[in-house]
Amino acid sequence: MLPIWGANVYTLEQDDMANRLRATIWLIVSLLMTTGLARAGDINAKDFSADDLFQLKKVWTLDLVFAPEQWKAMTPRMDGPRGSGSLIGPDGGHNGYLAAQGLVFNWGHADFTIEGKSFKDLGVRYKGNGTFAPGRNKLSMKLNLTKYQKGQKLAGMSTINLANNITDPGWMNEELAYRLFRDAGVQAPRSSYARVFVTVTGQMERRYMGLYSLIEEVDDHFVQDRFGSKTGALLKPVPLSLFTYLSADWKDYNQTYDPKAELTEAQKARVIEFCKIATSGSDAEFAAKLPEYVDLENLARFVAVDVFLSDFDGFLNVGQNYYIYLDPKTNKFTFTAWDQDHGFGQMGRAPQAQIENFSIYHPWNTQNKFLPRVFAVPAFRDLYLARMREFTKSIFVPSRILAQVDDLAPVIRPAIEEESKVAVRFFDQVVADPAAGRGTATGGPGLQMFGERLKTFVVARTPKIIDQLDGKSQGDQVEIRTR
Repeated sequence: MLPIWGANVYTLEQDDMANRLRATIWLIVSLLMTTGLARAGDINAKDFSADDLFQLKKVWTLDLVFAPEQWKAMTPRMDGPRGSGSLIGPDGGHNGYLAAQGLVFNWGHADFTIEGKSFKDLGVRYKGNGTFAPGRNKLSMKLNLTKYQKGQKLAGMSTINLANNITDPGWMNEELAYRLFRDAGVQAPRSSYARVFVTVTGQMERRYMGLYSLIEEVDDHFVQDRFGSKTGALLKPVPLSLFTYLSADWKDYNQTYDPKAELTEAQKARVIEFCKIATSGSDAEFAAKLPEYVDLENLARFVAVDVFLSDFDGFLNVGQNYYIYLDPKTNKFTFTAWDQDHGFGQMGRAPQAQIENFSIYHPWNTQNKFLPRVFAVPAFRDLYLARMREFTKSIFVPSRILAQVDDLAPVIRPAIEEESKVAVRFFDQVVADPAAGRGTATGGPGLQMFGERLKTFVVARTPKIIDQLDGKSQGDQVEIRTR
């Protein structure tokens, strides 16, 4: 019997020709699609871009090769505590709790290969504060491709970060938090993953260090890409209370605000001017001037996501782990997210019920003088609460975030299991259905503290924010200071 397709009747010969034609067309289409995908994702291609590198569901294979003396040279040194008890490091150095205690990260030389693409003689150093644990094999690292060899770039970038995730047994706090910020219209780094191997010539042959997060650096390449200009002032502040007036001399601000390039005199003056207004201006003056100095829409979105995440290791509480950029086009400060390993309420130093019910109306510690002034300005407060209400119906919807967890978990699980049977056991718990319950983790204190909260937090957090927005609750004030 001849096949009948619609109203057309074909002979067997015609049917065979039609099948061959369809097969040929699909072969051509498949080849074109495959070629296009290979070209777009080929790390050796000239048009390989940061978008290709930072694919969230991509796990790269990355090798670092050290000479023994260079591996040893990376060992950090202690120069002695500064004694201030703050997060301010030595002049010209990095900031953070360990830097304030005198820890200095030293650079070493290494060769670097990622998926067969090789780079020679790049700079490598350790990084981090809470994620830096001397004696562990797995330490976070910063890779600078141009420190010793000018012109080396990966996807147009000279610096990338490897985050060890030791405080996050779900391996996705930063990835999902950064995605939330971007979905909210706030600038945040992109990320992917990497299986990292280290060789020390003659001493250690290609040891698997584990699964790392590959994090985009916030630098001049970042601001050029996001803001269309790298002539603005990129700062990484660490004051407990942002924009506190110190003096009329920039040298008193420089290390605290940690500019990532030399500032112009006008940029320095802009920071100091606003510090003076924020510290000693009347309420009316501050309310009038705030929109002239700060992008309120950006700040409202940034704070809304930070508050949702109950992030107590950043802007709201200890005053670190974010960037501000003085945009040359608007002459206003905008906020960029950074360092979210403790996002989703995973700081672990307060009762979980309080973290889930963290107040959206008073999300700052008692020593912060800047945020209470900001929240008292109707122009900001109205924007912030509007964004909070908007986001509870869009990006904060629990089912949406849980689906992202379930989508990512099977991609990274094999590399976690390869790293450690204990680690994968905690990982399975963290990404399990919230209905499975809480408090079943056993094992090391670090994983006990930070584990089992991602899904349960998300399911609980959004309804509690909605209750606060509807006037049913004022939420809980939570203060977790580390200084």
